[in-house]
Amino acid sequence: MNGRDEQIGADICIIGAGSAGLSIAAGAAQMGARTVLIEDARMGGDCLNTGCVPSKSLLAAAHAAAAVRRGSQFGVDTNPPHVDFRRVHDRH
Repeated sequence: MNGRDEQIGADICIIGAGSAGLSIAAGAAQMGARTVLIEDARMGGDCLNTGCVPSKSLLAAAHAAAAVRRGSQFGVDTNPPHVDFRRVHDRH
């Protein structure tokens, strides 16, 4: 801000870019409101970054490992699967 006070003209200011904040900001902007969205961490909030979405990656990996374990029932012989948690985590 180059050492001087600057103002941003806005109709609405949303604090927090979780799922609710993102939805409200998008809706307000679509309706023509001058919108400011403030977030001090990662966009998407807990659900996207540590909760809902990452847990889906873990569930998908578990389902895939279970399918490998059941392969012999269908004539597909395999070794027991090895789950690399770091790669599962990085996939989400």
